[in-house]
Amino acid sequence: MTPDSPFPWFDPLLTRLRAHLASEPFLRDAAHDLGHILRVARLAGELAAEEKADVEVCVAAALLHDLVYRPKNHPESPLTARLAAEQVPLWCRETPGLEAKAEVIAAAVATHSWSGGQAPGSLEAAVLQDADRLEALGAIGIARVFATGASFGAGLWHPEDPWAEGRELDDKAWSLDHFERKLLKLAAGMTTAAGRRRAGARQRTMTAYLDALRAELLPGAPGPIVKT
Repeated sequence: MTPDSPFPWFDPLLTRLRAHLASEPFLRDAAHDLGHILRVARLAGELAAEEKADVEVCVAAALLHDLVYRPKNHPESPLTARLAAEQVPLWCRETPGLEAKAEVIAAAVATHSWSGGQAPGSLEAAVLQDADRLEALGAIGIARVFATGASFGAGLWHPEDPWAEGRELDDKAWSLDHFERKLLKLAAGMTTAAGRRRAGARQRTMTAYLDALRAELLPGAPGPIVKT
């Protein structure tokens, strides 16, 4: 999905979204910028077409899914999906072409996040959730996890115990811990068949990276860190 989308509301909504991002109180990290939003919109459009979901709802929800941003170490970070969903109906009512779909778009946004822990209540919500989670996997997911950690001062990995073999995972302190705490669980939680198909390949990219990292950090260490 690109700015030359066939939907007549796409360009006006994107223009308004750009202005909104530029005026926010918190500076977004590189993992949650406009590029992320557009990639999720493209994925949502692809998944929706394969799943025979409402493509307009899925793409619009993807564009609005990160309408509210808080840094990942901010106390309100787990609430951003709900906070965004509260604003979505107004945005839709002020965007010609989306007025009639405001509530279903808002419902999809409300349940998309991992931290919120909610199951999607519609096929369109499932598509958005899977699209957003696919963005956390693969080569892009690897880049995003370290960008996010750097934004709040997390180290790359614990210097003495990078694989948390003798300590508790702490992904607020060490970015590598986030793979085990969350990212390696995402593929198994995909709710659409189209999402599962894409997640497998991205998961393999991520585990190959972790295997290579283990080999560099611990020369001679046996076997892969994660078996697929």
